[in-house]
Amino acid sequence: MSETSMQLRTFSASTMAEALRQLKAAMGDDAIILHTRTYQKRRWLRLKRREVVEITASRDMDIPSRRSRPQAAAQARRPVAQAVAEPPRRHGYAELSRPNPAAAPASPRNLLETPAASNAMMLGISQEMSMLRSMVLDLVKETRSQRVPQVPQELFDHYLHLIQNQVADELAADIVKNLGPQLRPDHLQNSDFVRGKLAEQLEHMLPSAGPIVRTKKAGPHVVALIGPTGVGKTTTIAKLAANLKLREKRRVGLITIDTYRIAAVDQLKKYADIIGSPLRVVTSPEDLRDAIALMDDYEYILIDTAGRSPTDTLKLNELRNFIEVARPDEVHLVLSTTASQECIEAAIARFGEVRVDKIIFTKLDEAVHVGVVLNVVKKVNKSL
Repeated sequence: MSETSMQLRTFSASTMAEALRQLKAAMGDDAIILHTRTYQKRRWLRLKRREVVEITASRDMDIPSRRSRPQAAAQARRPVAQAVAEPPRRHGYAELSRPNPAAAPASPRNLLETPAASNAMMLGISQEMSMLRSMVLDLVKETRSQRVPQVPQELFDHYLHLIQNQVADELAADIVKNLGPQLRPDHLQNSDFVRGKLAEQLEHMLPSAGPIVRTKKAGPHVVALIGPTGVGKTTTIAKLAANLKLREKRRVGLITIDTYRIAAVDQLKKYADIIGSPLRVVTSPEDLRDAIALMDDYEYILIDTAGRSPTDTLKLNELRNFIEVARPDEVHLVLSTTASQECIEAAIARFGEVRVDKIIFTKLDEAVHVGVVLNVVKKVNKSL
């Protein structure tokens, strides 16, 4: 029989040395390394890989019965202090399976006194868990392979990669099927070439609206930005204004209706001062009409609106009144890629009742998975 007193923790870093430093700082020199692995972490659309080293360790382990073999403890034990002194291994399953030649034979008395003695038992559990994970993965692959029949294994791996990044199953299958005819057999052996072709196809699937272009000879081209709270409308409108004013040398006026957040108005005022554009703050549809009239000699007018919850019908109706008065040439719905697909689709549906011509996705650098962007674009048929 055994008594259980266990503390398991996992540490991840870009190098083995850094992971070991984290482990030592958190658990001390007496912690026992149970498992290490090195794997590639990828984020699409960038399709770039990053190597990650992962260490699983324990401070307290099962206290075994007297039947436990001294060899098991001697083989399993690998304290952090020793691991730090050794060169890192890339695929480290050896820590639990290889005997440590430097380890002294342990006496039965010492086995009872050290918590590392049951690492051999943990090895068996770890191996069983690995087998179970492998069986589940094989089952998932077999089930999903029925959706993309007659596809080479190299492409099927990319299909699974798309699924892992939350691309819808049917859409991921279509992407892989369409990619197949573009590749020769020798291309499949070049993973970088296949990833490049996949990236090209994904980019073609995203309908880009291109830059804002003035389409009329007289009067300003009016663009309004709408969307939920906290998606980055004010920052986005500042970037658009800077591009039009500083790069394209256009006359740009700014109007904000976001009077709920004083900080947002101050932020936009600073941006306007930097690029040398006027900013007008309005609180009613009538004020908005007058502000647009005063900027009639400008080429572009960009309107920043207050964030609205998609579930707040009263605020959406208020926004509709502003949009109807402004009569903008373009209405851009600003959404964050950090939101769930369900929230994004709900926002598109509700703000669509006001008016949506194009969609701007923000915070791409913060998104864990951006597959939802593809899913949404295929559903709503709006330019980005």
